[in-house]
Amino acid sequence: MDPITFWQIVAAARRADPLAHADALVEGLRELPWPEIVAFQVRFDELVSAANVGDLRAAAHLINGSADAGAFRDFRVWLVARGRDTYERARRDPDSLADELTGDPVDGFGLDTAALRAYESRTGGSDFYARLDRPLTAALLATPDWDHEDRAELARRFPRLSALYPEPADAGE
Repeated sequence: MDPITFWQIVAAARRADPLAHADALVEGLRELPWPEIVAFQVRFDELVSAANVGDLRAAAHLINGSADAGAFRDFRVWLVARGRDTYERARRDPDSLADELTGDPVDGFGLDTAALRAYESRTGGSDFYARLDRPLTAALLATPDWDHEDRAELARRFPRLSALYPEPADAGE
């Protein structure tokens, strides 16, 4: 799937409510021929993988309070689903996410399985992952070359995000 079509589908599905967002993405994908649904997932996975960079992992830790494997993947899924502009700005400058956020954690729940759900609905088949024609492998998590749990360093690198996500009052106990 070409990048323009991919980002148009993502933009058309964007909703404020995470569950509505995932449902809208499924509905949009369901309209496509099944090979395009599979191609969407391939592009989605490529972008999630490309966001596996140390500074984004540190930003994810700041925003969600964790950046273990599952939490960081969920963050990257959310990031791709926010759209091209947000994704590309965050790749260059994670602190730019302060323009998108309100101080609440982020959740990509359901967004990474939207293509699967659309494919199964469209075809009735359960062979979606076989159609991806590639092995499912876990990538090593990127780690920043600085201490991403050091609040002073986080504040220096991401001042706007640090203002939105202050250290919890009981964190020093």
